[in-house]
Amino acid sequence: MPLITFVLYLVVELAALVWLASTVGILWTVVTVLGLSVLGLIAMRSQGRRVLGELRTANARRVRGPADAAASAGAVTDGALVAIGSLLLLIPGLVSSVLGLLLMIPLTRAILRPVVARFAARRVENLVASGRLVTTRGRFRSGHVVIDGDVVAEPTDPRPRTTPQVVEGQVIEGTVIESTPRPDAR
Repeated sequence: MPLITFVLYLVVELAALVWLASTVGILWTVVTVLGLSVLGLIAMRSQGRRVLGELRTANARRVRGPADAAASAGAVTDGALVAIGSLLLLIPGLVSSVLGLLLMIPLTRAILRPVVARFAARRVENLVASGRLVTTRGRFRSGHVVIDGDVVAEPTDPRPRTTPQVVEGQVIEGTVIESTPRPDAR
């Protein structure tokens, strides 16, 4: 499948370059590709900073209500779309550069945000249904028991005592791990 995708990518990119070169000429095609690259770098820088600022703001607010949750989800979705757009801009080619630039435009991201949210929700549902992703709520509903406790290290006495101990009239043989000191013993 990856080989077919790569071959399809090459065919689409070459067809776009040949069409543009036959339409406007080779020199203008080179100028267009270089111009798209420069414009893409500028867009990556500005939109990357903008999205990082939105993510920082959403993180500082934390989720206090439905409006904050929606803003946080929008910031995360915008971050994902800008990352995909940046990746497309880094891939050489005319079509991938145009698609990457489209993802850098805030209006385009706003239009794609609900589509990406639906896709992500379906993906998570499929992962949970298949058992590859288990949520905390799912664990508690399926009967698992969580025991809250502390881990206490055992004493590390290099010379364990093997002398018999008398406990309420019974002699117990074995290794004493923890004992209370007797007032007459040192």
